[in-house]
Amino acid sequence: MEQHFEITGMHCGGCVKRVTRALEPLADAVSVTLEPPRAVLEVDAPLAPAAVQAALTAIGDFHARPLAA
Repeated sequence: MEQHFEITGMHCGGCVKRVTRALEPLADAVSVTLEPPRAVLEVDAPLAPAAVQAALTAIGDFHARPLAA
């Protein structure tokens, strides 16, 4: 299943790489884009938004908001 998140705080390709690396341990596959600022995580079971936010907080001032797929 896919989970979609709006990611705020990304400003460049480096941010995209950092966010991608931070989210990879949480999912089978991760796709992060700068425009629009989104992350799509392929997971077997739904992730708690707090787990996604915790992974992002650990690397900087990034914030995740769940989106409908």
